[in-house]
Amino acid sequence: MSGENIQGRIISLLDVLPKSEQKIGNAILEDPAKVIDMTAAELANYAGTSPATVIRFCKKIDVSSFTQLKVRLSAEIETPVYEGYSDITANESVDEIKTKLLGNAYQSMQETVALLNEERVETIVDLLVAAPIIYVFGIGASYLVAENIAQKWNRIGKTVVCVQDSHVLVTILVSAPKDAVFFCVSHSGETKEVLRLVDVAKKHQLKTIGLSQFGNNTLTNKVAYSLQTVRSNEAVLRSAATTSLHDQFIVVDVLFYAYASRNFDRTLEMIQESKAEVRTYEK
Repeated sequence: MSGENIQGRIISLLDVLPKSEQKIGNAILEDPAKVIDMTAAELANYAGTSPATVIRFCKKIDVSSFTQLKVRLSAEIETPVYEGYSDITANESVDEIKTKLLGNAYQSMQETVALLNEERVETIVDLLVAAPIIYVFGIGASYLVAENIAQKWNRIGKTVVCVQDSHVLVTILVSAPKDAVFFCVSHSGETKEVLRLVDVAKKHQLKTIGLSQFGNNTLTNKVAYSLQTVRSNEAVLRSAATTSLHDQFIVVDVLFYAYASRNFDRTLEMIQESKAEVRTYEK
């Protein structure tokens, strides 16, 4: 059973936590087995902080209590040690680059999948199934993810609108039908255009879904339903948001296949029909 990637969450947020909470995080990562046998007061004393700091720390990593943290941590106690993310250096061979990029991608996707809450995925699938239309939006690299969502769901018969121009999308959202969904993507969770569009969507009673990195960002707090990728601490040369894109794509894939499995035969039929139509068109 997955512990929902408690160690990964801690590693993700460690650099942005207050110093007192960093002490708690470091103590847990240093010896998780030891922490499982402690009370909150004992951990606070061990880390040189206060019991209140332990509780705040738990909230930061989206765990309801220290008891829950220990339960989840114990479920993943055999998890291999995290190796960290590797940046490219000067004059590296192609073989070294391939190895580093593959390692980064595998680790971040593994941690992101562990982070996904299965009940939340099922709830979002319910929304998408019921939606007469889905509107998707993202800027820059996040637009690639929005396009991917549109391509996948349109192919199996769900109407999805992906618009790059935020002003055009505002006019569309105003006349959205009942139960329509607005699905937005922002790695930081702080993209101004995305946040403004969420406000418009909520004003006109659309169901809102946000995909962002793990943590207490504005998008997560604004949308009704949040999906998060691991905060991968990408290296300096993170060309084209490489690791974060891998993480976002795998979240979309999990969501898509969960959706497709609900109506497997019809989904398969639609995919085969679209393939046949494309082949006919190309002739």
